[in-house]
Amino acid sequence: MKKNIVIIVSAMNMGGAQRVVSILSDHWANNGYAVTLISTFTEKTKSHFQINKNVTLKYLTDSPIFSKKNPLNLLWKLICLRREIKSQNPDVVISFLARVNVATALSTIGIKSSLIICERTWPPFASLNKKFLWIYRVLFKRAKKIIVQTQKSKTWMIKNFPDIDVKVIPNPIIYPLPVYMDQSVSINSLILQNRKVILASGRMVKFKQFDLLIKAFYQIKDKYQDWDLVILGDGEEKDNLNKLSFELGITDRVFFPGKVGNIAEWYKRADIFVLSSIVEGFPNVLLEAMSYGVPSISFDCDTGPGDMIQDGFNGILVDPIEKESGLVNAMKKMIDNEEFLNDIANNAIRMRDKYSVSNIMQKWNNILDG
Repeated sequence: MKKNIVIIVSAMNMGGAQRVVSILSDHWANNGYAVTLISTFTEKTKSHFQINKNVTLKYLTDSPIFSKKNPLNLLWKLICLRREIKSQNPDVVISFLARVNVATALSTIGIKSSLIICERTWPPFASLNKKFLWIYRVLFKRAKKIIVQTQKSKTWMIKNFPDIDVKVIPNPIIYPLPVYMDQSVSINSLILQNRKVILASGRMVKFKQFDLLIKAFYQIKDKYQDWDLVILGDGEEKDNLNKLSFELGITDRVFFPGKVGNIAEWYKRADIFVLSSIVEGFPNVLLEAMSYGVPSISFDCDTGPGDMIQDGFNGILVDPIEKESGLVNAMKKMIDNEEFLNDIANNAIRMRDKYSVSNIMQKWNNILDG
């Protein structure tokens, strides 16, 4: 029997959880399920990801009486969320991201729909106040499942939420990735065809540590004069990163194209991919790069990269305490050894099958049918 599914997320902006939501909703809509996507963000922003035309989109509204900062406005939004959920009469409600999970759990009290909570960060619920962990234990007790992305997250969840069934479902990878022409940025308009490219991608926030990557590239730029660094994405740290590049005198070697809708073309052009984050949940960009056969380097942060990369086989894992010196050594190792680079690339491509939409969606369908 085809389920009636409601998926709740903050907004469909750029992000790993949002990419997964777009894949799930598209797959289920194409397979005859009724899918409603509710955004808790009250403004109709343009989705970074393509949404299937058969998916019903709903947006919450702010109170016409109280200001956005007034706590009573949050209560208003909870009432609106509950009303939207009840109006759909779903078999299953699936929520993504910690604060949305709390709102969804509150809004579905007394509603018979199965509740599935998806936690994407490390440690789980990191954005919530740890003083209220006991409240979350009570609140999430009615959840049918909590879905996490890694075994390490599952271990943490079982320790802190012993009464809840926890399942590990990693992110799926779409190959080839879709192209959004209105957000496309031409590679050749920035990088000459005879240049080699070290690529990074993600939100420009401090925990991504793009500053370390820029400093590491600065240390190898003279030895490898035909290599450039490209960092895709946008965010609060962009001005600081531009400033750092300027101060190091490498603005002609480091490029910031912003968010791009044709990221597959950038993966195809890249010679090495680097993930410099100090913390991750399950980094989609690393998975994508590997599926395109880009030899990849990543800090071995708590969760994510270690689930994907077998060090020395399909990528290189760097101890985070080594900081830029670790990135320097890893990049040199790849650049200096073409045979090693090619072996890494060939082994990385296997990620396409392991994390394919069909394989990962089977795990999700088992959850729905269980």
